[in-house]
Amino acid sequence: MKKYEYILRYAMQMELDGYNFFKEKAEEFIDPTTKNLFLKLADVEMDHYNLLKAQFENYLERDSFDLDTNLFNRDEDNIFKKREKSEHIDDTLVESNVPDITILRMAYLIERDYAEFYRKAAEKAPDEDAKRLFERLAKWEEGHEKLFKEEYDRKMEEYMNLPWGG
Repeated sequence: MKKYEYILRYAMQMELDGYNFFKEKAEEFIDPTTKNLFLKLADVEMDHYNLLKAQFENYLERDSFDLDTNLFNRDEDNIFKKREKSEHIDDTLVESNVPDITILRMAYLIERDYAEFYRKAAEKAPDEDAKRLFERLAKWEEGHEKLFKEEYDRKMEEYMNLPWGG
């Protein structure tokens, strides 16, 4: 077994689990904007899986990483900012029929765990390319965590300000 093989296998499984979670939970939302947000995140997790799979295959074959791929160099923060602006997510999520606080909390905690996993992998990686790969993945997951945490906080604030008792 090569040095990074276990880490990459585990990371690929995490990304598949994230994909399945977001895809499954998207179906539970009534609000189309929230549903689409989860579906988009599912697609992003699948992109991460595909990136890791390509890196894994390259690593097994050449004992190195290929960090020059377009996917690796893209800026995910921009993707979500553009989408948020174009779809007026701030406005439509506030008007959501069923603000599912529990699912949002689960989503941000999953992303936080993924980011922490990648940060730890980067800290322990003596290889600079491996370190760069894991740092980039951690940054992406931190962006997802922030997105869900902000929405969770907003929904929780709305919920806490509802009149109690009807």
